Amino acid sequence: MNVLGMDFGGTKVALRVETSEGRSDEARLRIARGEQAHSVLDRAFDCARALAERHGPIGAIGVSTPGIVFEDRVELAPNVIGWSDLELGTRLRDEFGVTALTIENDVKAAALAECREGRLQGVDVGMYVNLGTGIAIAPVIGGAVLRGAHGAAGEVGYGIVGPVRDRGRPTLTLEEFAGGLGLDGRVAASPEVTATDTAGLVAEAAHSDAAARMWAEAVDEIARHLVTAALTVDPSRIAVGGGMTRAGGALLEPLTECLVRALPYPPELVLSDFGPDASLRGAVMLAREGHRPR
Repeated sequence: MNVLGMDFGGTKVALRVETSEGRSDEARLRIARGEQAHSVLDRAFDCARALAERHGPIGAIGVSTPGIVFEDRVELAPNVIGWSDLELGTRLRDEFGVTALTIENDVKAAALAECREGRLQGVDVGMYVNLGTGIAIAPVIGGAVLRGAHGAAGEVGYGIVGPVRDRGRPTLTLEEFAGGLGLDGRVAASPEVTATDTAGLVAEAAHSDAAARMWAEAVDEIARHLVTAALTVDPSRIAVGGGMTRAGGALLEPLTECLVRALPYPPELVLSDFGPDASLRGAVMLAREGHRPR
C-alpha cells in the first residue's frame, strides 16, 4: 500500500510518498506571508496528486499540523490564516477518498519519529523539543508520546514571559518572545542590531554586544521554560529539533549549561536525528500505523 505523509508548518508544507515497493518521493512548498489556509491546502493537494500520479493511488495518509487536533478541526494554529476554520479531515477524505487518515500535532508526530527510529529510541523517559516557528515539547514515557487530556500536553510556547500579573503591559508568551516568527519580528524592529531575522542575529552576535544580548535573552527564556518542563517529567535525554537548531553551538551550549546548572539530574541534550524533517517522518509513520501516538 502506498502511503502519504503531509507536514504542514507555519512557513512550509512537506509531502512524502512511500510505496509498497519501498520507493519514496518528496515535494516541498513555501507558505507565503499572509497566505490563506484554503490556498495552502489547495497547493498541497496539487503536489500530492502529482506524487500519486507518479507512484499510484494513496491508501493511507498521515498528517502533522501545528495546533491542537480534534476529530475534524485544528484549534490554536495562528501562523496560517484561517487554518483553524478548515474542516481538515473532511477536506482530506474528500480529496483522496481514503478512510485511513490520521492527523496529529506536528511536535507530537516528530516525537513519535524520534522515539521509534531516532535519538529517543529505547529511552524510557525522554523529551522532544521543537524550537522553530513555534515552540513546544513532547514528553515520551515508556515509548509513548504523552498527549494530555486535550492533546495539548507540552504546549510550553504559551508560557508567560515576565510577571504574570503585570497589568501595565500586554502578556507576552514564550513563542512570541523567542519563537522563530516572534524573534524575527523583534530583530527586524530593533534599532540596535542590523540583522533582519534570527539567522542574521546569530551571525551578528559574534561581533555585536547588542545582538549577543538579544540572542542570549531569547535562549535564556527558552532555557527557563525547558528547566521547568524537565523538572516535571525527569527525562534522561532531550532531543532538540526545529529550524532554530541551525544556530548549532550558539543554541545548544547555553541550553546544556542551564540544564546542568539548574537540574538535580541533568538530562543528555542531543540534536534530533531527523532535523527539520522529524514531523514529516512522524506523519509517514502515522500513515503506516493508522493511529495517533498514545
